[in-house]
Amino acid sequence: MATSTRPRDEMIEANSIRFHVREWGDPRSRHALLLLHGYAETSEAWADVASDLAREYRVIAVDQRGYGSSQRAADRDYTRATQVEDLASLIEALNLRSVTLVGHAMGGANAICYAAEHPETVTALIVIESAPEVLRSGVEQLRRLLAVGDTFTSLDEAVIAFREYFPYANTEQLERRVRASFTVNEEGVFVWDFDPVFRDATVRPPEPDPGQRRLADLWDSADRIQCPTMIVRGSETDMLTPEAIQRLHRRIAGSRVSLIEDAGHPVPTDQPAALALNIREFLQSLGGL
Repeated sequence: MATSTRPRDEMIEANSIRFHVREWGDPRSRHALLLLHGYAETSEAWADVASDLAREYRVIAVDQRGYGSSQRAADRDYTRATQVEDLASLIEALNLRSVTLVGHAMGGANAICYAAEHPETVTALIVIESAPEVLRSGVEQLRRLLAVGDTFTSLDEAVIAFREYFPYANTEQLERRVRASFTVNEEGVFVWDFDPVFRDATVRPPEPDPGQRRLADLWDSADRIQCPTMIVRGSETDMLTPEAIQRLHRRIAGSRVSLIEDAGHPVPTDQPAALALNIREFLQSLGGL
């Protein structure tokens, strides 16, 4: 059983990048729930979900490369293949024997690919608001969010700017999301907490080498998933259609679909308690984790 729901912060070197990881629960367990955040956010987005699940599990949330306190990539290599390599190196550096992967959006795509490549390590997979087919409307909404401003003078100012993009989050959850997207600089100003390249639509990622291109087709990775999988969708999402979720469900053998009510695309922000409950019930149904 987990011994603490208070987070512990650590910097770990993996794949030539220094990563910030935040951990809850019993550090002696060699199995952990590894939480991967989505685009334009950090591990702070998982704080409510992680502290809830840490009552039963060791939980680790990662700032992926270029996000939060993790190191920026000097070569601007933020390709999916490189992020999956980061994940493999991190799991080895953390000395984990096995993992349950929980990924939201971008993190969900990374989790699908890692699970396909490393079936011996992943005992269960939870994919939240992630599929090979996304709606242009959702992508445009995310771009508008990233354009709300370069800086904010206070938490309240940022919350006001964020509110229209998170209609299902209460004020406390919005404050958590702002903290998951911004950091406070030496002048006390709120600035985006990730590599500025993520807000620059003109920048193109480096071309992956031939060995990395196998991860370009997310459908192919989904076909190779072998572990028990739960696919989570927000009832009010603007990023995925029910048809895309059902297609992913059919492609991942034995998977199940969970609908979180009163949640848009940012499910961990909108309904953290309901999400934690769904994850807990899914894992308990499997037994032995």
